[in-house]
Amino acid sequence: MAEIRVIVVDDHVIVREGLKALLELEPDIRVVYGAASGLECIEVLDQYHPHVVLMDLRMPGVGGIEAVRLIKDKRPQIKVILLTNYDDEEYVIEAIKAQADGYVLKDVKKGDLVRILRLVFEGHSYIDPSVTGKVLQQLKGPHQSAAGHSRNTLSQRELQILECLVDGKSNQQIAESVCISLDTVKSHLKNIYHKLGVSNRSQAINKALKEGLVYLAR
Repeated sequence: MAEIRVIVVDDHVIVREGLKALLELEPDIRVVYGAASGLECIEVLDQYHPHVVLMDLRMPGVGGIEAVRLIKDKRPQIKVILLTNYDDEEYVIEAIKAQADGYVLKDVKKGDLVRILRLVFEGHSYIDPSVTGKVLQQLKGPHQSAAGHSRNTLSQRELQILECLVDGKSNQQIAESVCISLDTVKSHLKNIYHKLGVSNRSQAINKALKEGLVYLAR
């Protein structure tokens, strides 16, 4: 089992220590550092080599979204999950633009947070389903024309699988959800990427959100 090295970033000591204690109950997760700010996190990246950064959104000085941009500029392979109390669609959209790999609300259950962290570590993206509907409503209007074109090029099955992507499902979970084989899921994903003009899962999710291609139940 591969070890997942994590840096926790929050300006409250009690939150950092609580997350560290929670995550290190898992045999494959090790919190290598707790940072009090986005800037402190960026300064220790080369020393601690994290796989995943779990980042608060609003902090004094360099905030979470700006820290995501800086981390992705410096070390794009590092996965960054924003963990926040804020469900405003503007924050989510800015997080997507900054290339965050996850956006999770702090009322997430312990087991779900661990699952999301592992999914993101494996290369998936995750946006809390409770904010996805708001984001889609915000984005649908300005991109209606482009969205209509993209939507017309995708089959109903491909739209269904794209919806699963935005919901943070892994390939295996998609296969189980829509009752198809894992190989068929991979084939559909290849077609989706081609039709959307993207090359990976994160880009497909970003385009789906920006163009309002999927409609999730709130």
